[in-house]
Amino acid sequence: MAKAKRLTDRPHFGARILLRIALVLFVLFCAVSIVTLQNQIAEKKRQLAVIEANIESVAAENDELADLIKADDIGRYMEKLAVENNGYAYPDERRYYDTSRD
Repeated sequence: MAKAKRLTDRPHFGARILLRIALVLFVLFCAVSIVTLQNQIAEKKRQLAVIEANIESVAAENDELADLIKADDIGRYMEKLAVENNGYAYPDERRYYDTSRD
């Protein structure tokens, strides 16, 4: 009688196992890639929100400077710079700062 062939005696059995392992690894790689990309997209959206907020504040400052230029009120602009950036004040002026915000 002829001997029954076992599964492992087939010539393509090893190739099928390797193909299945490769397929499983590829699916895992794709899943990890998708999760990583979703995290990167979420981070970029957060960065975009911060940049848009910065754009709004810079645009408001730009509008204020444009108004000062149009009004030819350079004295008021210089006074604002002296007070805000250099801490200058008039001799009889008292300044109060809210330290509870810090």
